[in-house]
Amino acid sequence: MSIKTSDLMKFEPMYSSEQEDKAHKFRGAFLKDFPLDNLESMEIDDYVIGHGTNSFCAQVEAKTITWANIQGSTSFKFGIYFGRTKYDPKKVYRFSKKFNNTGNSEEAYRNVKNELLRLIEAGKKKDFHEIDANKTSQMFKAKILSLYFPESFINMCSAEHLQLVAKELGYADDCYISEIQNILVREKNNNEITKDWSNPRFMQFLYAKYIKKTLVGSPSSKPDKKKRKPSDQSVDFEKLNQIRAEKGKKSEAFALEWEKTRLIGANLGDLQEKVKDLTNKPSFGYDFQSYSAKKVKRYIEVKTISRWKGGYHFFLSDNERFRSESEELRDNYYFYLVEYDKHNEPKDVHAKLAKDFYGECELNPIAYKVEFDLDEVN
Repeated sequence: MSIKTSDLMKFEPMYSSEQEDKAHKFRGAFLKDFPLDNLESMEIDDYVIGHGTNSFCAQVEAKTITWANIQGSTSFKFGIYFGRTKYDPKKVYRFSKKFNNTGNSEEAYRNVKNELLRLIEAGKKKDFHEIDANKTSQMFKAKILSLYFPESFINMCSAEHLQLVAKELGYADDCYISEIQNILVREKNNNEITKDWSNPRFMQFLYAKYIKKTLVGSPSSKPDKKKRKPSDQSVDFEKLNQIRAEKGKKSEAFALEWEKTRLIGANLGDLQEKVKDLTNKPSFGYDFQSYSAKKVKRYIEVKTISRWKGGYHFFLSDNERFRSESEELRDNYYFYLVEYDKHNEPKDVHAKLAKDFYGECELNPIAYKVEFDLDEVN
């Protein structure tokens, strides 16, 4: 059974590009911290969850949740962790007996790491029998494979969900679980509509269609935006410009690093050095020129967002709006909205495709540029 084009068309407007951009960004951060070549030298505290650090397990489980969600089961799914149990409040290394039953945490970790390294080798070879036989827990190993080898393994990790989708699509009953991950990537790549989709986008379609069953009928129209009441508050433009100048460069630097990390996560890491910085050329109407795909440019305007009347706001020039809505750029023009923490430091980027974002917000003119010749004014 093939995937229906009508279902794909229903799903497309339901999915936000911000979701896949965040998935790629956090996958990129994981790959920078834990490249394949460094896994063999990884120490126990670099691996285990429980120390409050960005360890291997912490990143695979929580930090990359936008890539795939494997939360829910206990920390024994990692093979070894540092923490307490319901019956023992002392924080120590704890591990599954299948990796060691003598109480030796160092030996348990060696066995866990060796199993991880065997998983990686099996993943490179697409040896589905070896992958499924690997002692690493199912959800954990499926996500690891999808993070390191997205060209071969979809980021759907539950064996139950993979088998359900396989049944819906008519795959053979005797497929290995990891083989289903691989077949679904090939299914995506062989479809004229989904061949250019990212794995996170395709995975979300599979869940909407076959697991959650939410892909019914046409996508519902968005509710009307709540109209904000006009404010009689005066605007101190000089002060606003000063604040914008102070934060502008910091936001641009943060967004640029975020973007380069996203490129790594999107398998476009070789294009990092080709990102063009146009922050000193306002006539272009955007700050950076990057890439959404090998041959698809992405135009990025960085904006610092601030709290305003229960929501957020930023300032947009006429030229930026004109460029964002131009036929040349509109399909690839993004606002990178930089959010700050309570310490006045950038903490996150929200990547919004401008043509969609305009339907979610209000645009209110607050200033005009007045040009004239003084000699002609009486």
